[in-house]
Amino acid sequence: MLPETVMARLEAIPTLAASGKRVNGLYRLMGSRLLWERGLSKIASNRGAMTPGIHAETFADFGSDDLDPLIASVTTGAYIPKPVRRVFIPKGKGKRRPLGIPTRDDRLVQKVARQLLETIYEPVFSNASHGFRPGRSCHTALEHVKVAWTGVKWLVDVDVSAFFDDIDHDILLTLLRKRIDDEKFVGLIGDMLKAGVMEGRTHSPTYSGTPQGGIVSPILAYIYLHELDEFIAGRIAAFEKGKVRATNPEYGRVAARIAKRRARIKHLQASDNADFAAVEVLTAEIKALSKQMRTLPSRDAMDAGYRRLRYCRYADDFLIGVIGSKDDARRILAEVGSFLTTELALSVSGRKAVFERRAMEPPSSVTRCEPIRDVNGQCGASVARGTSAVGLRQR
Repeated sequence: MLPETVMARLEAIPTLAASGKRVNGLYRLMGSRLLWERGLSKIASNRGAMTPGIHAETFADFGSDDLDPLIASVTTGAYIPKPVRRVFIPKGKGKRRPLGIPTRDDRLVQKVARQLLETIYEPVFSNASHGFRPGRSCHTALEHVKVAWTGVKWLVDVDVSAFFDDIDHDILLTLLRKRIDDEKFVGLIGDMLKAGVMEGRTHSPTYSGTPQGGIVSPILAYIYLHELDEFIAGRIAAFEKGKVRATNPEYGRVAARIAKRRARIKHLQASDNADFAAVEVLTAEIKALSKQMRTLPSRDAMDAGYRRLRYCRYADDFLIGVIGSKDDARRILAEVGSFLTTELALSVSGRKAVFERRAMEPPSSVTRCEPIRDVNGQCGASVARGTSAVGLRQR
C-alpha cells in the first residue's frame, strides 16, 4: 500500500467505528511499512526496549532495515507469537505482580496491532475511563471526580479478583468481532493471547488472561471493560431522576423567617412614626438568622425525588458515586457484581464495600500522581499523593 492510501484508510476508520460499522482490511494494513516504522520509533525510545524476552534480542541493534522480514512473516501468515518471559515485581504488602515480557519481534507486532485497535476504539471508548489511553491519566481521573462528583453520598467499590489473569479469551474475541470484520486480524490477536508463558525453563499454556507487560494487553483489557462502561451508562440513564434537589426544609424555614423580618422592617420604615428600636432588633435577628442559614445546605441532600450516578474507571479499578439512598447504593453494587460475573466471567472478590461519603466536596488536594512502571517501561497503576480523605467504609 502507498503511504497516502494507508493514511486515508486510517483517517476513515474512526468515523466508521463511531457510526457502529464493522471495520475490515486491518490485516492488509498490517503490511504497511509506515505503521511498522511508527511502532519502531516509539518502542526504541522506550526504556524497556533493552529488556529481552525469552530470547536475547533487544532493539539495541534493530533498525528500519530489519523490518522487512518481520513484515513478510506477518503478511504471509508465517508469524507465530512466542511465549512471554514471566518476571515478578514488588506489588506492596509483600506481594508480587507477575509481568509477561514479549520477545523483541512480538513487541513490535503488538505495537502495530495496538495502533490499529486504538484507531478503532478510541472514538467509542467512554469518557469515564482513564489510564493506558492517549491523554487519559490518573490526573484526568481525579479531575473528573473533582468536577462532576459534588454531592455524592455513597461510593460503591467492587473489587475484581486477578482481572488481567481472568480475561476470558472467547469473550474477548467475540467482543472484537462486534467492531472488526477481519478474521485474520482477530486470529492474530487470538494467537497472541494463547502464546503461553515461560517461567525459567517451564512453558505454561495460557487459557485466559492477557499478560501484564505486553504492549497490546492494556487496550485489550479496555476493550473488555468497555462492556462494563456501556452497562453502567445504561444504568445511569435508567437510575437518574429529578431536575434539581428539593429545598432543605430547615433552610427554607430560616429563609422564610428572614423574609418575614425584612418585610416588617420595610413596613416600619414606611410609617410616619418609625420605631427605630424595633428596626434595630429585627436587623440583629436577621443577622443571626443569616449566620445560621450559612451553616445549612440549601438543598435536601437525601431528596428521594432526586437521584444521580457518577462513574469513573482507571484501568481495572473503578468507583461509582451514588446520589441517593443506601438501598440504591447496595442495589447498584449487586447489579454491577452480577454483570461482571455473568457477562464478563470475572470473579468478584469477597471484599465488597459501600463507602459513606461524609464530605460534600470531592477531593481536591492532590499534589502529584506517581506512575508505577513495569520493566518494559509501560505505565501501570498510579498512586495519588496528598489526596484528602473522602469517606468511611460501611461494613
